[in-house]
Amino acid sequence: MSLIGNALLKFEDYEIDRARWQLSWRDEPVPLTRKTFDLLMYLVDHADRVVGKDELLQTLWPGSFVEESNLSQHIFLLRKALSRHESGVKIIETVPGRGYRFAAAVTTDPPATANRMVLSAAESITRITVEEEVDGPDSITPVGRSEAYLPAPAGNRRAYWVGGVVAAAALCIAGWFGWQRWLDHTGGAPVQVVLTPMEGTTGDGVLDKSLTQAFRMDLAQSPYVSLVPDSTVRATLSMMTHKPDEVMSSATAREVCERTNSQSVLSGSLAKVGQHFLLTEEASSCVDGSVIGSAKYEADRPEDLPRGIDRIAATLRRKLGESRRSIARFNMPLLAQNTSSLDALKAFTQGLEADRKGDSVRAIAFYKMAIAADPNFAYAHYSLATTSCNAGDFATGRAESAKAYSLRDTAGKQQAFAITALYNVLVTQDLYESLRNYEAWTGLYPNNASAWNGLSYVRGNLGRYADAVVSDRRALAIAPQNQNFLNTLALSLIQTGDVEAARKTLDQAVAMKIDDTYIRVRYIELAYLLHDQALMRAQKEWSDVHPTTAIVLMTQAEVATAEGRFEDAKKLVARSTQLYREQGVEGAADQYTKTMGIEMMEAGDASDGKRLFSASAADPEEGEEVLGLALAGNITAAQAAVRAMQTQYPKGTLWHLYWGPLTQAVIDLQEEKAKEAAAVLETARPIESRELVVSWLRGNAHLAAGEPALAEADYRTVVSHPEWDPTAPTLPLCWLGLGRALAAEGKRSAAIEAYQHFLTLWAHADADATYLQQAKQEFAALQTVPLAESISRTKHAAKAQLRSVTANLR
Repeated sequence: MSLIGNALLKFEDYEIDRARWQLSWRDEPVPLTRKTFDLLMYLVDHADRVVGKDELLQTLWPGSFVEESNLSQHIFLLRKALSRHESGVKIIETVPGRGYRFAAAVTTDPPATANRMVLSAAESITRITVEEEVDGPDSITPVGRSEAYLPAPAGNRRAYWVGGVVAAAALCIAGWFGWQRWLDHTGGAPVQVVLTPMEGTTGDGVLDKSLTQAFRMDLAQSPYVSLVPDSTVRATLSMMTHKPDEVMSSATAREVCERTNSQSVLSGSLAKVGQHFLLTEEASSCVDGSVIGSAKYEADRPEDLPRGIDRIAATLRRKLGESRRSIARFNMPLLAQNTSSLDALKAFTQGLEADRKGDSVRAIAFYKMAIAADPNFAYAHYSLATTSCNAGDFATGRAESAKAYSLRDTAGKQQAFAITALYNVLVTQDLYESLRNYEAWTGLYPNNASAWNGLSYVRGNLGRYADAVVSDRRALAIAPQNQNFLNTLALSLIQTGDVEAARKTLDQAVAMKIDDTYIRVRYIELAYLLHDQALMRAQKEWSDVHPTTAIVLMTQAEVATAEGRFEDAKKLVARSTQLYREQGVEGAADQYTKTMGIEMMEAGDASDGKRLFSASAADPEEGEEVLGLALAGNITAAQAAVRAMQTQYPKGTLWHLYWGPLTQAVIDLQEEKAKEAAAVLETARPIESRELVVSWLRGNAHLAAGEPALAEADYRTVVSHPEWDPTAPTLPLCWLGLGRALAAEGKRSAAIEAYQHFLTLWAHADADATYLQQAKQEFAALQTVPLAESISRTKHAAKAQLRSVTANLR
């Protein structure tokens, strides 16, 4: 089957507009790369059969040797793009050993212009045919012909007419395909460029920086030309023993270009001649410095300069090899894209500069100035939202994010993706929609490291750690010296259990002199996961040399809590909190103190845990702190907070699938409704791997409900995956729970082993720790009393465990 022509193709609420090269779902455009769109069209046109992999490779990459993994990647991207429908139909089917099949039912619908286009063609052909047939006895003999010009027989005239139609149609088709090839012609593989600051002779340094930022915004729209991030440029300059913010000479820029595996350097200037301005920009090769292309623009007023940046960017994108179709599709003018006010652009640029230097107060002030100059400046609203959140003002962050989202259609494609990503995190909290946005973003802009990093964040929050590793590696391949990417990759590797690769990543960061506090936090988590005492001592020694690293001390407190060393934990929390307050970071001090209070309550130190948690007011919009309210026995406040958040965020993934069920389960267990607690925790099963507490609580509930086999399964989930949350106190407690479940099942020897494992993990616990005392008594009874009596004691201990945390709080 071949669906020829420009008819609209419809299936499962998707629509393909072949004439516009556009896939949409319920009138919302779905971004696809050109190759992925070609794959979709080929599968649709051959939907009556299975299309083999070799056939697809030869069709999509004619005359080229391409690995099958390239095809698999595009199949993956296509399936992600076609994942919005609700029917459950698998649109792209894999037929093992044969290939792929397009399985959805397709209907066709002619576009609105189709009938008019056909009519015009018919009129044109008819007119030409009539003129050719005006031949008869009274006709004028053409010049140069001596013989009589005889009319063709009637039958031949019809043949000529049909032939003319066919020839004209063939010419139209050939011309259309030739035009398409011309539009899609590129200079080869996508390019990466280093952008140097614009040199100015106007005396207005802010104007020069603003135009450089404007040029960066314009180029960022391109899926073909990618910019080396500023952070990577600064890190590269540092490795070259240059100052990170120094003005680069042409030789220095070329070396940065080579070190970052880029292909071109873009350098420009702004000159003022009388009352006129001259903008110039040049792209040169990293290899030999030869000029690849240049562009210039003259302006009479400063306000016209952004328009000049638009035109220069489009010209250089074409000279760097981007296709005309791509430039037309991803080339929203700067004035429509961001702001019609040069003052707004200048204030925005100053905000970015302040943000980069960590001065959030000045950055927020500049962003507000930009918005005052142009209230429709979408990316200024977005930047104000992110900086406000980083400063702890989430209310402003959510409001500005919503405003930016309402203006996203005025922004460039990359900026629209970023705006939507923040909106999904702050305003809707819909992680699954966020996942689709990031996958579309990385599919269209595969060289954007921030997009890959964001995709990793969402995948990690959903407990998809192996997928997060893939995203982290892609981000790090683009920006190999980014310390945040190294840190997140190490964490993702730990959470997949690939400890060897995690250790190698951390060692690599230290060797690159990217040795910050979060790298040391990852080392501590890895050391505790491996029970590597030498590695743990090394981190303690590092901490002693760097005594102001509060987050490292707080991580050491987590380890102490997980080992039942509550006195040590309290001292570490006190030191860490004092450091945070001395450094003026009150919010972090309060947040981490409450987190430690929650972990201590979970680990059995109810009184100290409640004291730490209650040292500052709980935030009813933070899921972990709402759970803390429930653990502390404040049931009314916890339930009210969950209801409010589930109402405010009807699509909030974590509130509906994680924090809500967890909080209710804690309340049910306190009220001795074990079966209800186990049932509500089934809701959290799809994302339970994000932390260990879900399986632990469900195991406790099954054990209290007299279902030890089900409890055993939940506890084994945790002890089989300590890498999900290495320093969680629930990990050793699951060994205790497992021992109790096995004892209740009459599996004495296996139960003894589980108890021994718990006692080993808590070998240095405080002597009066509640769970340690319980475990020792139960373990002794398990070894000495008859099995039936031991089982009875274990069941009683399981119920007592559920009451132990809250008993001291009432």
